[in-house]
Amino acid sequence: TVGGLNVLYEPVTTTSYTASTPTYILGVQNSNNVQILIPSASTYNSGAILLVKDEVTSRPGGNNIILTASTGYTIDGGTSYILTGTMPAISLYSNGANWFVF
Repeated sequence: TVGGLNVLYEPVTTTSYTASTPTYILGVQNSNNVQILIPSASTYNSGAILLVKDEVTSRPGGNNIILTASTGYTIDGGTSYILTGTMPAISLYSNGANWFVF
């Protein structure tokens, strides 16, 4: 028997949200523009993983999910990362100093 991995899931129902430990998966359920603040990579520690998934099956055109890194940190070298299109997802990992997409 193989047991499944069970991690903390948080629904995002507002247009502004701040991720926090020990959340592992963020499921975006709001169809408007949604801004998610990604905490410092040092808060999550080296090796941490954070997944963001758009759970809205029909996001109105022009409405995006915008991930913003905390001040002094980056996501793949930039201060923000924008998810567009139909039901996109992103996986991030922390090296303790910054966030990276994988």
